[in-house]
Amino acid sequence: MATPPVNVLTYHYDTASSGVNSNEILLTPANVNVASFGKQFTVSVDGAVYAQPLIYTGVTITAGVNTNAGAAGVHDVVFVATEHDSLYAIDANTGTLLWKRTFLDTTNPGSNVNNTFNATEIVPVPSYDVGSGQISPEIGITGTPVIDQGSNLLYVSPRRKKQSMRLHAINIADGTDAANPFLIGDTTSSSRSNFLSLCCLWCNPRGKETNNTRIYVYGCGDGSVLDPTGTGNRIVQFNALRQHQRCALSLVSNNVYVQWASHGDNGPYHGWVVVWNVADVKGSTGFQLKGVLNTSPNNGLAGIWESGGRLVFEPDGSAFYFASGNGTGAVPTLDSNGFPTNANYENSLVKVVADSTTNALNQNFNGWGLKVADYFMPYNFASLDLSDLDFGAGGPLLLPDSAGNMSHPHLMIAGGKEGKIYLISRDNLGGFNPTDDNVLNAILNSSGHRTPPVQIGAALSTAAFFNNTIYWVSGQSDRANAYVINSAKTALIMTSQTAINDFGDYPGSVIVSANGSTAGIVWVMDRRANQIHAYDATNFATELWNSGQMSGDDLGSVVKFAVPTVANGKVYVGTNNSLVVYGLTI
Repeated sequence: MATPPVNVLTYHYDTASSGVNSNEILLTPANVNVASFGKQFTVSVDGAVYAQPLIYTGVTITAGVNTNAGAAGVHDVVFVATEHDSLYAIDANTGTLLWKRTFLDTTNPGSNVNNTFNATEIVPVPSYDVGSGQISPEIGITGTPVIDQGSNLLYVSPRRKKQSMRLHAINIADGTDAANPFLIGDTTSSSRSNFLSLCCLWCNPRGKETNNTRIYVYGCGDGSVLDPTGTGNRIVQFNALRQHQRCALSLVSNNVYVQWASHGDNGPYHGWVVVWNVADVKGSTGFQLKGVLNTSPNNGLAGIWESGGRLVFEPDGSAFYFASGNGTGAVPTLDSNGFPTNANYENSLVKVVADSTTNALNQNFNGWGLKVADYFMPYNFASLDLSDLDFGAGGPLLLPDSAGNMSHPHLMIAGGKEGKIYLISRDNLGGFNPTDDNVLNAILNSSGHRTPPVQIGAALSTAAFFNNTIYWVSGQSDRANAYVINSAKTALIMTSQTAINDFGDYPGSVIVSANGSTAGIVWVMDRRANQIHAYDATNFATELWNSGQMSGDDLGSVVKFAVPTVANGKVYVGTNNSLVVYGLTI
């Protein structure tokens, strides 16, 4: 019986963020080598590709305003999003462009909905507008989109200077809108931005910024204003100029989730998660705003960026988790249940569940429709703040029950810039203790605190988990390592590492391809040499192939946090100006 083709519809392959395609029957450690594997084609695109390419096989492409002549028909498709606010549908086997949707056209051709403000020009956001060159020279689509196989819709959030931020539901057949896009926020500023100091939130004067948005929470945090509806409460509104949609979008049980951080710590900004119900997005109800959560409603910062990672969900969708970034370093006062009384979750791993008892006018401490159910904050979070060592620089990884034991059946791992890898029970994340980390692999350090050891040269990506092994590449010019968890679930033991000791800064999350539990290959991006490497999953010291071995296999400039996609015998990599595809050559 033939194995069905693999679809990659979401970041890092699944809602646990495992990073594994276990149905790869064509690529093996025996044939991924310089003699039989290499570049197949390159497709030029109009901007940098920070989002992971997505794969959907057997798509029926239809004629329309975005479709190339002669492209109608059934294709295996790779979807590529760019910082120039374009979305490409490309034949995954030949590189032929099927359709291209730009979100910059002011004329709204066909069923494209770009312009509802009568703008005469729409462009991506120039990097100088946000006071940060982390993504340069323009900011358009950064977070990886997500595809709903049931409705054949792709959800994406483009960023535009004239229209700010929206959420679109795109027909994968032709690139048109299936519904009116949801305006997440439109922000105007009367003066140039002022840079936010990590030491002071409210003392810095700012230009007046006006936010047109339905997304807000009650609180007196950074950028708060009096509720314009006249309740007398202070509210924190979504600021579309300051917030950066870096993380991947998620789709679970007809709900689309989007989260935000900042551009270079320039404020006012917060960590946000927003969820929409899309069960009837093609019908009369369209996008239904279902919940809003803010990580710092009475403070600031605490963005959710995870080096391009994602929310990770329990298998039944009952809860999700994220890691937040730097805050102000103020030691929290805890209530009787151990939660911060000011509802601020900086440098934290946070568990969130639905909250049907609240709405936009009747909120909980962090918003409505969603609520914090548990959290973990490292004991030394204040020193992490001062040193810009975001705990939330790495994305969490949900481990399967097979990785646990009877005492700790539900595990996850997380890590950030400090290089510690935290092994955590999802049944009790650990809360905050000012002297120790209440996690499974904490040991006594030289300062007398119980905390995990440093085991990686900064975690600025999401690890992959295959055959009870964790694979992680350093985010700051160091090696890639493989680990196993000991039987007591109290330690991570490194089992192998790469000979290469410098993959550059911010090389992005690793990917594993395999045929069930065999033929595992670990794919690692290399920003120092602008290459992609393939390693034998049984031993990270065994390199099978890299794109620098053969003339003509060169990759081009690798953007930070780039994640390759491996499916159906091919490897798809986005660069600063193209999609590069590798596969078997004989």
